[in-house]
Amino acid sequence: MRPWNLLALAAVVFAGIAVTAASGQLPPRADRLGSQPAGGSASISIAAVSNFGYQPDTIGNLPLSANITVTFTDDDVLPHTFNISSREGFEIPNDYTAAQLNQLFTEYHALYAAEVNYEGEVSVGNFTSPSSPGWYEFICNQSGHFAEGMYGFIAFGEPVPSNLTRHGTGSEIPTTGSTVIAVLGGLIIVAVLAGIIIWRRRRGAHRPPPELLP
Repeated sequence: MRPWNLLALAAVVFAGIAVTAASGQLPPRADRLGSQPAGGSASISIAAVSNFGYQPDTIGNLPLSANITVTFTDDDVLPHTFNISSREGFEIPNDYTAAQLNQLFTEYHALYAAEVNYEGEVSVGNFTSPSSPGWYEFICNQSGHFAEGMYGFIAFGEPVPSNLTRHGTGSEIPTTGSTVIAVLGGLIIVAVLAGIIIWRRRRGAHRPPPELLP
């Protein structure tokens, strides 16, 4: 097969994959990831620890549309907050300034916010979890704490994704569907290049030897 025919075939196949994804023929996100039952209640306990961290810093598989009780404890000598961003699937860049963080939480109100001001203080509250699967980032918005690495991730109806970059560039993490398309596209390109190489070698092998000059 000639190189341009291979390229045309690859373009058709890749276009078909893209159309399939765009038309919604990929399974719904909840079906692909396996959602937890909706409703009911759950409890989580999280502590602000020294060296600007949370323990634990990842919490996954919480139920959807459920009453979530939060126990937030200060195990450090500094005051801390526990603020869950409501922007689903968004990894906050670690160079965000205090003004940018305030703008983010103004535009996307916190799913939950708590504050502790001294070692040993405990804050208990609750909120209703989202109705569809997704993950969110939580941070401490005390001055400079987020920049020091005080953040974590919480997920509802699914595990916390393993491909988080901690931290990203402020872009959405690709969904499973877009990741599949990217992988298939890369495989097609590799196959096309391999086909061109094989075709050129076979063409060279069938060329007659050059005539010797008298």
